Amino acid sequence: MTQLTKYIQSISSRLIIAALLLGSCAKDQNSFLPPVKINLMISLVNYNFLTIPGNSIVFQSHGVKGIIVVCINPDLTQYSAYDACCPNEKDYSGIVTVQPVKNLVTPPYTVFASDFFGICNVCGSKFNLMGGGQPVKGPATHYLQQYNVVTGFESLTVIH
Repeated sequence: MTQLTKYIQSISSRLIIAALLLGSCAKDQNSFLPPVKINLMISLVNYNFLTIPGNSIVFQSHGVKGIIVVCINPDLTQYSAYDACCPNEKDYSGIVTVQPVKNLVTPPYTVFASDFFGICNVCGSKFNLMGGGQPVKGPATHYLQQYNVVTGFESLTVIH
């Protein structure tokens, strides 16, 4: 066996192990959420608010309680998307809300925000939207349910 073949096999094994570990860590973290199919396409031309780091838009008519899409770093095409259903409220009653930008006219069923945090309207738990949806205050111990974001040319697609 050549040195190159051994190296390739070593990298392949590591990639498979990493993929399994990543999949098992994120999988069903908030399994209390009902399964929902999501295919939300977002034009960054129409929603250029999402091209500024820290800005977020809540799409209230998607997901279980809405989907919060956050711009992390547009230069590196880094975006996060979370379900707005609070993981602490097992009856789906809690909605993680963001502070809307004042005096900004938005399309129906959307909320534009520039805050890095979302707060549950029932238990008061606070979640870091720039930090993977991690709970930072309150009784919640689970992260927000995160969805995949696929970036394209001047567009984002949130899928689950």
